[in-house]
Amino acid sequence: MNGLFKVGELIEVTYQAAKLTTGLTDVTMVIYDETKALDGVNFPDVVLTEIGVTGRYYGSFTPDAEGFWNVMINSATKSSPVPKQFMVTAHNLDSVGDAIAALNNLSAAAVNAEVDTALADYDAPTKAELDATELAIRGADSDTLETLSDQIDNVESPAMLG
Repeated sequence: MNGLFKVGELIEVTYQAAKLTTGLTDVTMVIYDETKALDGVNFPDVVLTEIGVTGRYYGSFTPDAEGFWNVMINSATKSSPVPKQFMVTAHNLDSVGDAIAALNNLSAAAVNAEVDTALADYDAPTKAELDATELAIRGADSDTLETLSDQIDNVESPAMLG
């Protein structure tokens, strides 16, 4: 894999022909989507174009979903098919970097406004609601020592892995 690629962004694939053979017109990229399906409607085979007269060929596709995408480069006149896999995610390094840069460019006033908005949207419980919840969890304050001891004895330890 050559790193992470983002959904909806072009992936350019480069293929080097055996013995740097130039002038090939039958170099084709077959694309398998994230489900490993061959989808000739949404992702038809791509005929690769030679870069100058170098024996290197290129083509591209744009993934529309997250997952592992696979391509197979074929040339009927030269060598065996060559596979390549691409990991496609919702975010790539560039988009994460752009988001961080945008955050770094926010003024203190803008950050404070965002925090104020988030806090205003927070529906905090009242003290009375918290007290009622606590009472429901631990029971009435009139529990005897024997009742509390019985409750502790009934606490089970769940299975765990460490």
